[in-house]
Amino acid sequence: MKRAVMALVVAACLGCTVEGPEGPIGPAGPPGVSGGKGPVGPQGDAGAQGPPGAPGAFIVLSERARRGLEVAPVKLTLEGLTSAQVERVGAGSYLVNAVADCGACHDAQGADGGRRALAGGQRFTLAPALGTEVYARNLTPDANTGLTLSEDQFLLIMQTGTDKKNPSSSLLVMPWFEYRWMTVDDLKSIYAYLKAVPPENNDVPGDVKNDIPKVTMPLAFGDGDVPRPLLPEATRDADGVLRGFTIQPLAQPDLGAWPANVQSLFGRGSYLVNAVGRCNECHTNPARDPTTHRINTAGYLAGGMVFTDPTGPHAPASLKRSMSRNLCGATNGYTAPFTDFAASLASGLRAGRSPSESLAWPMPTWALSNLTTQDLEALFTYLRLVPRRMGADDKPTVGAVTACSASVACPGAQRCNLSAGECEGACDALTPCPACQRCVAGACVAPAANDACLTSGL
Repeated sequence: MKRAVMALVVAACLGCTVEGPEGPIGPAGPPGVSGGKGPVGPQGDAGAQGPPGAPGAFIVLSERARRGLEVAPVKLTLEGLTSAQVERVGAGSYLVNAVADCGACHDAQGADGGRRALAGGQRFTLAPALGTEVYARNLTPDANTGLTLSEDQFLLIMQTGTDKKNPSSSLLVMPWFEYRWMTVDDLKSIYAYLKAVPPENNDVPGDVKNDIPKVTMPLAFGDGDVPRPLLPEATRDADGVLRGFTIQPLAQPDLGAWPANVQSLFGRGSYLVNAVGRCNECHTNPARDPTTHRINTAGYLAGGMVFTDPTGPHAPASLKRSMSRNLCGATNGYTAPFTDFAASLASGLRAGRSPSESLAWPMPTWALSNLTTQDLEALFTYLRLVPRRMGADDKPTVGAVTACSASVACPGAQRCNLSAGECEGACDALTPCPACQRCVAGACVAPAANDACLTSGL
């Protein structure tokens, strides 16, 4: 009986499912594939506009200050300066980099061959009577090795030549005796620029020179033929026009027939030539009395100074010797029109008698090419209207001599004098020989080592 019932139960359960107890949870499966990117939602509402920012400083600069900032060879520190302070820094850069060319003496060369602007260190050999050597000072604001002067101390040095390292003596080589005629406003601008350039750590060696008696800033200009009192410092003279008339070393030409703007250009031109640009120091031979500093007015700007053994950051290896040009001679002076004058300074090519001839070192065309048009006009006007040099002082100046060697050939048909290391070419009445060479039987001949032209020029 029991077997029959069990069979019936088994038969009844065939084909049915009996749910057993729940088993343990298995491990998590691998992540599924990411779904597709949904549609872009609608753009939200625009936020509220914030308050307007504070207006920036509105700076108006003079043309010279703008040019000065453009030609500065280094990044200047101008943050936080007022409009007037930026103007002063820019004006100082213009004076330093476009007119005075301070870098020609005060720039240094870095270990990588790059330029270290105004870092100093260039060595200058002295005549035995003056000592042995002096070094261009570090003019950057480096706290340990650079310019640490106050503005008043800087003015004192620029106006009297006082040597900070040796206060009982005057500076040598540094042309303070011409810079002293700059307006105080311009000297302050130069100081502001020097404080804005990047500091360069460069410990310059000490000078080896004899004591040179100190001087005081004179109350009158006495370097020329006509003594003239300096106007009071408070006199407004933004362009140096009045100072230019004061420091003109010759008797003033009669400018009464010229318009007022031409008279102003003459004054500005005299200021650039006789104070900032120091043109007299190269274009008058000899330039001045070494003791009294009086200018050689008879040969004023008539050229004839000879330059040998080029040195400095702009000195070309291809140059053997050059001669400064006669700018104000009645017959042999500079006669090119203004367009050629401006173009020659911009390009470095000599206009006028020999258009293909370069303006030779040490003519600072790299700096003067940055002059404003108005200042170019001022220079040109002054050189045209200053009284002409006559007779023996109207010097027939000539061009530069090219260097050569066994491995460096001469240009064109010139030949290399290997013993002299200079090129020699043909010559005649219309083609004179270059600086200090002599024309012998139609050929230029290098000067003897003891030729007076090499040391005295024309």
